[in-house]
Amino acid sequence: MRRLLTGLLLASAALMARAGERFAPSQLPPSEWADTEVCTNLLFDAGAATDNKFTLSITLSAATNNNVEVAFGVDADEDGALALEEAELSVGWDCGEWRLRDFRGGAVLSAESGASALTLALYLSGTDRSARTMEGNVFSGDAAPTFFNPAWNLARVTVRGETAALECIEARATTVGFFLRFR
Repeated sequence: MRRLLTGLLLASAALMARAGERFAPSQLPPSEWADTEVCTNLLFDAGAATDNKFTLSITLSAATNNNVEVAFGVDADEDGALALEEAELSVGWDCGEWRLRDFRGGAVLSAESGASALTLALYLSGTDRSARTMEGNVFSGDAAPTFFNPAWNLARVTVRGETAALECIEARATTVGFFLRFR
């Protein structure tokens, strides 16, 4: 457990030092137990985005026995970890289907799919930066305004089951704002 916490702290410190730059850790922290949960938190600034589009892509070895989730939110207590009550939106793969969960608005979208990659683009309003529409290979159509928050400053990546299932997570709000790439 100590190795896992040390790895998480080092990854967070490295990302804070290079805000706005690419961050690509070589791998998730190793799990202390086989077939279990591994989680890490990554700092970023969604408010630095200057365009009106937020994109997210997740690539994994899709199987019915694994789960990959990326949760976005505001680290209100500033402890460097996104607690469940701080998460505002989560997107990921859950045992055979893709899910998008909006904790602020209460919406839950799910789609059974054999796709091993999810691509999602949220188009934002120019005034309040709320989500308007979404487009992607799994989810598309109208988006709840709460699907994006420019105050987001932390993302939590959680992998359950086979930790080798995750291949790449990429989130981008602009070319000059934050860019999060996790392999």
